[in-house]
Amino acid sequence: MDDGYPSVDALLAGAVRRTKLSDFSGDDFVEGLEVLLDSLARDVPYEAADRAKAIELIRRRLDNRLRIEAWFKANPEVESAPIEAPVSIVGLPRTGTSALGNVMSRDPQFRCLRPWEQMQPCPPPRIEEEATDPRRIAYTAFVDRLLREEPEQAAMHLWDPEATMEDTEVLGLQFRAQQMTMPVFSYHAWWRGQDMRRTFTYHARVARLLQSSRPPNRWLFKAPHHKFHLDHMLDAYPDIRFIFTHRDPGKSVPSYASFVSSLYPAGVVASIGKARIGREVHKHLLSGMHAAMAARAKLGPERFFDVHHAEFVADPMGVLERIYAWLGLPLSDDTSAKFERWHAENASGAHGAHRYAAEDYGLSADAIRADYADYIRAFDIETPKARIGA
Repeated sequence: MDDGYPSVDALLAGAVRRTKLSDFSGDDFVEGLEVLLDSLARDVPYEAADRAKAIELIRRRLDNRLRIEAWFKANPEVESAPIEAPVSIVGLPRTGTSALGNVMSRDPQFRCLRPWEQMQPCPPPRIEEEATDPRRIAYTAFVDRLLREEPEQAAMHLWDPEATMEDTEVLGLQFRAQQMTMPVFSYHAWWRGQDMRRTFTYHARVARLLQSSRPPNRWLFKAPHHKFHLDHMLDAYPDIRFIFTHRDPGKSVPSYASFVSSLYPAGVVASIGKARIGREVHKHLLSGMHAAMAARAKLGPERFFDVHHAEFVADPMGVLERIYAWLGLPLSDDTSAKFERWHAENASGAHGAHRYAAEDYGLSADAIRADYADYIRAFDIETPKARIGA
């Protein structure tokens, strides 16, 4: 390509050369790779250093894909290993998904999808070696450096190497991850309309690899973007259940626009403008909520447990007790004590205040609420109701 990005063929050949492996397990990921490359070239005014980071991310995912296939050739019995009653925490971002996911990650009944293992799945982690796993050590060092250099990130997000995290790297192996860390807006539009069934089948394959030497097999996922394709997860995870978090979209949408823009290079934000980012984020999240409400109507209420942000902040242990009763899982005294310690250390505002304003991103909280009126009414979301005519 003459835009600073290598061609698909060159990227595939490079992965084969680096790993000395050749089986990508089909080519159904190639379309997503092509769309992502095109969107990077057309949508993103990256400087050379940031373009190199994007290319390196693509290369890592291709290398991982080859290594995963080689691992399954050596361990074919894992292909049919059971996955027991997984749970996915979904909803709009900035509604408490991370807080809920991080606290539930303290429960050893759950297998968490941790950031360092999904970035490099092979070899799968071994429970007895995790403390010294170089992937874990490297990611912990990255988080320490990030929070030291950008302390405002501590107020925006819970960076926890041991907690379940968005499955961007696993979905990215199919090049069908949401990829909101990049302003690839045409890719986002393409992704919203994709059939994700085969992608989640591959997702479950990676889960089986990761659990092979590190039980248990009851997965706890935390991924607000699952709301775009809830019903597409059922082929891969037929007994999956969803914890759906809720908060006033007039607050959560601009908060997410602020967080997303903090992940873009400063030069990109200046080039495309915060108002463009705000419009794209609002459009994207609203589409996801429409998809989630349609899927909920089709799947039925028994798969969903609703958690309101204000209620979780006010009575976290009461909410957790109800979640566990709904899941039919025991909540031991030891796990309850872990939950209480986590909340004591990570209560709202404990790591600073995330300051943002809708207007900074060309948005209006009242206009957002008007667009989400059906959602607000359906789930009795606590908002300044008079402003949306309720």
